[in-house]
Amino acid sequence: MLLAFLACAGDGDSGDTAPPAATFTEIHTTLFPQETPAKCDSCHGQPASQVSNGLLNMGSDDRDAAYAAIIDATSTSRDCKGMPYVVPGDPESSLFYVKLTRDFECGERMPLGGGALPSDQIEMVRSWIAAGALDD
Repeated sequence: MLLAFLACAGDGDSGDTAPPAATFTEIHTTLFPQETPAKCDSCHGQPASQVSNGLLNMGSDDRDAAYAAIIDATSTSRDCKGMPYVVPGDPESSLFYVKLTRDFECGERMPLGGGALPSDQIEMVRSWIAAGALDD
């Protein structure tokens, strides 16, 4: 679905135009429901736990709860305490993005215990944050 979206996103010009940023709805649909390969909900839909989800409960399959949990919020976990989940316009300062791309000073790369997400899914998160992390 995303690949088709990206393939159709061009405007027919010389190819200099970047595809539009992903929306949070696209990110949530792709990464959070239990039936997706990423299965973010399998950790972050569970009660807050220091071990399994860094004390971040985003609600089970609830898009609005997931958005509210990471916007204008900082981690309360032992290792990442005080770090912002999302800094609109700045993916590299956003725990949500950084934890998808590499092991970070305060913990392992997400998804915990799994392989890295495909680059197109990580790019969705990066583009959404870079575009201002809108509730769209």
